[in-house]
Amino acid sequence: MIGSSSSEVEIDENVLAELPDGVKVLSIQPSGASAWVQTVRIDTRLADGTLKTYFKKGARGERGRQMMRGTFESETTLHSFAPHNVPKPLAWGTYKDDPDSHFYMCDFFDLTDDLPDISKFCAVVAKIHLDSMGKAPTGQFGFPFTTHLAYVDNDNSWSDSWEEWYAKALRRMLVEEEKSHGPDDELNVLTNALFDKVIPRLLRPLETGGRQIKPCLIHSDLWPGNVKPDAETDEPIIFDSCAFWGHNEGQ
Repeated sequence: MIGSSSSEVEIDENVLAELPDGVKVLSIQPSGASAWVQTVRIDTRLADGTLKTYFKKGARGERGRQMMRGTFESETTLHSFAPHNVPKPLAWGTYKDDPDSHFYMCDFFDLTDDLPDISKFCAVVAKIHLDSMGKAPTGQFGFPFTTHLAYVDNDNSWSDSWEEWYAKALRRMLVEEEKSHGPDDELNVLTNALFDKVIPRLLRPLETGGRQIKPCLIHSDLWPGNVKPDAETDEPIIFDSCAFWGHNEGQ
């Protein structure tokens, strides 16, 4: 539909409704690249004349709806602990003209394609971990919403121990691996040893003998494609999180 924002740019009515009142949409153009979602930048002029750009991504189907909601909840939580380094989420929702298509919007940052300054980057991640430690809503490991690593949905159901949550999350990834590539006898042998011996021996001691882990907020998908320097300030900007409350080294 044509938005009622004094704009000649076509934009879905439900997307327009999430933008500030009186906004004029100047242009919509592709931004970034993804194998799983469609990504664009929306250039606007606000009612006071200020130029403002938003980022929007979208996906189809029930998985797409879950992805957009999970992104919004994940990024909103992360932004609350790093407001200067995580784009501020604006909204998520479903297109009015296409109820099978769903979107997520946030502030747009002009990023370079370089790696961020390692000291600044590590300081941001450490601050998120320290500031969020012990603040999980249930005090457990997990997250209250389904999030996705690429298109794979995570089992974020709450767990009382880090060992339990880590094993559950890893099993979920291995299920998808088998769906994609089929069963593998050798991998099954290694997997059984991993869950029966390796994980308990490495992780259980962290929470026995009077030791404990306080869950902190984890981005969980920090690779060079999801952290870039701001072109204007050179500050590291992190995005596309798949957040959960867990051990800080589970980053």
